[in-house]
Amino acid sequence: MKKLLLSIVLLISATMSWALEVECTPGNLASLIDDTSITSLTVTGQMDARDFKFIADELNALTSIDISGVTIVSYSNRTKPLFNNEVDYPDNCIPAMAFFGKKITEVSIPTSTRAIGMAAFAGCEQLLNFTFHEGLDSIAAYAFSAAKLNKVLLPQSIRVIGKGAFSNMNNLYRVVINPSSEMSIPDNAFEFDINFNNMTIGSNVIAIGEKAFKGCTRLASINFSGENNIRHLGKQAFLGSGMANFNFEQATTLTDIDDFAFAQSKQVSATIPANTTRVGKGAFYYDLEMTSYVPNPACDTIADMLIAGTAVTNDVTVDTEVGYLGRYAFYNTPITNLTLPSTTTFIGDRAMAGMIDLQEFTSNATEVPLLGEEVWLGVNQAAIPLMVPRNSYDAYCAADQWSLFLITPYGDQGVFGDVNQDGYVTAADVTALYDILLGNSTQFMETADVNGDGNITAADITTIYNILLGNENAPGRNKKTFDSNDILLAQGFVIEAGMTHTMDVEMRNSAQFAALQLDIVMPQGLSINKVTTTSRAAGMTMGFNEIEPGKWRILIHSASTTTGNKGTLLNITVRADESFTGNDMISIENIIAVEQSELVHEISDLDVEVGTTTGVKDLNIDTADNGPVDVYNMNGQLIKQNVERSEATNGLPGGIYIVGGKKVIVK
Repeated sequence: MKKLLLSIVLLISATMSWALEVECTPGNLASLIDDTSITSLTVTGQMDARDFKFIADELNALTSIDISGVTIVSYSNRTKPLFNNEVDYPDNCIPAMAFFGKKITEVSIPTSTRAIGMAAFAGCEQLLNFTFHEGLDSIAAYAFSAAKLNKVLLPQSIRVIGKGAFSNMNNLYRVVINPSSEMSIPDNAFEFDINFNNMTIGSNVIAIGEKAFKGCTRLASINFSGENNIRHLGKQAFLGSGMANFNFEQATTLTDIDDFAFAQSKQVSATIPANTTRVGKGAFYYDLEMTSYVPNPACDTIADMLIAGTAVTNDVTVDTEVGYLGRYAFYNTPITNLTLPSTTTFIGDRAMAGMIDLQEFTSNATEVPLLGEEVWLGVNQAAIPLMVPRNSYDAYCAADQWSLFLITPYGDQGVFGDVNQDGYVTAADVTALYDILLGNSTQFMETADVNGDGNITAADITTIYNILLGNENAPGRNKKTFDSNDILLAQGFVIEAGMTHTMDVEMRNSAQFAALQLDIVMPQGLSINKVTTTSRAAGMTMGFNEIEPGKWRILIHSASTTTGNKGTLLNITVRADESFTGNDMISIENIIAVEQSELVHEISDLDVEVGTTTGVKDLNIDTADNGPVDVYNMNGQLIKQNVERSEATNGLPGGIYIVGGKKVIVK
């Protein structure tokens, strides 16, 4: 029985030693606690910085502390700093580092507390809840960094929050900051709070500091309990965060977005407010989900790397006053149309490198903008039209890097594509061009060169089709032509006076064409009786006309394209009259094929042999006189060499050949 009673007494004694309640006078807490292994402490009375120093240094097993009944009084010691080299400790303030790294799971502070010192509860990895009483006006730097708080509900009395005050809090998910007077969210305030996803800000929050929400990967938006009166967004404010829906339309007071503010975030679009005078470099750098960026119309600078690596597709600089485009400004963006204002004077290194989706480009600058290095690195400039002011055309053509585009002047030329000058672009303009090309009209010659390449060809018809179909958004093209490897083929043939022959014209092309133009020059005595197209040109319009004596022009055009890349395209019926003497050439020249993109292919001329049987119709191979012979065509080209006379014409198409020095007709 005595042993049992002793055990109970020891148990009670041990229990009391783990939980302790004391009434303190300033600086005397240490004298009231004999057992520093206590886990729970309740203090009433008065405390000063010396008592907090004792807790910080000695009570390492503490898990629960209640000082709500304490009055914190001031203390000063000029010769012996207690915390962080501080010598003055004001009243109603929890000193710096007072509970730094403690294992406390719960804490209650006085309602009279006005300030919480630097790192006061930093590293309290078990501290789940904390009540921020009304009257608290200051929370110092890193005060709760790496604590376990799941929510931070700050009172309206709060005026100042220090740098990193709530950073690295992996358990934090909800924050409310609705102060009664103007204040800023400081640098690094919630940096790397990876589960933070619920933020409410009051109308008196006027700025968000550098890296304030950096790495907050789940923070997609900010709720405003009143108006959005944010004026400044600091450097890297939302870098690498989940921010997707920062509402710029509500941010009417925003004047400054600092460098990399939204870089590598989830922001999907940004229409910059009219009051925003600065958007820093890389502000939206590699926001992979951003598809639209609209600057302030008064914007004069596109900063370095501003939207590099984003998915922005809209014309960013149109209707702005941009003068300077920074390095890598639009790097690797899928923008298709870009319009530089007349104010543009400089474009930085690789500003538009990797813009492989760029289709149309306009520079309204009369003075050619200066360029950094490799501005359009990786861009196929030769395939992209560049529209420039007419008076600046020569300067752009002579300028390094600019000259690689398909440059076209625009200016005082009426409505682009209005060939017949009626003020509109309609099918009537196609007809006007058609008549000019076929030699039926010389009216409107001054406006017929629609694409501005210096020639009136089928390419101009294709340009008008693109305008009518909505594929043409900018004035002028000046499409460069290039020598094509594509060819036309036609077999030589025999024809006599009074007879007709259908000549098949084959086209072997690498690209599909929306228009084809060719001229056929006939020798004396031959004319074109009829031209028809094959199924390869189904749905396309074809016309032909004798544009000058002995010269016929054929046009095929459509809004669609030719099919296939090999086979007969045209059937041309040729008629011979009595003046045809035979043994001559039909020349097919000025062969121009135009892609739907208006790219012009110049195809090599073709000569077709044509003869008559008159006077030689009875010349046949004398099989008796066999032996090796050479075979030539009428151009003197060697076709076969050292073949048996009896096999000389085997496999040759119809025409006239020289076999062993004699003319032979193959029918």
